[in-house]
Amino acid sequence: MVDKHLMVCEVRWPGREEASLTVELASDGTIRRADLYGIGGPAFLRALCDLRARLTGSWREVPLPTGNHPGALLLRELLLKARGEWRFPYEDEELCHCRAVPTAVVDQAICRGAHTPQKVSSMTSASTACGTCRPDVEAIIKYRLQQP
Repeated sequence: MVDKHLMVCEVRWPGREEASLTVELASDGTIRRADLYGIGGPAFLRALCDLRARLTGSWREVPLPTGNHPGALLLRELLLKARGEWRFPYEDEELCHCRAVPTAVVDQAICRGAHTPQKVSSMTSASTACGTCRPDVEAIIKYRLQQP
């Protein structure tokens, strides 16, 4: 009898990229089979193919995608979620209560290139009134870009 563990995970940005990952592990944590599929633009699909080639060996040692382009950010999220290591720094559905800006809108702006609080504000209007959500915007930027 072969001991194995199966993990399935999906991530998506509605109307943009999406990816699904199924990983079958042996009892020692070695990848027996990995199926990674996605839909998106050329840069995202290149990042997906690069990750697919690295899905071998020890599951915990598969390197996370690097860089701050949307494909790397989404695929890093996919791997962290599949490993049970995704710890997004803000859990409420709405991040900016003054402007009624959903957390998902702020997160997508960051993933599309708004890597400063000012750019997030410009793209979403979050943190342009009272400013109490600015620390949360900064925390999401740091988490997404893997900054200390």
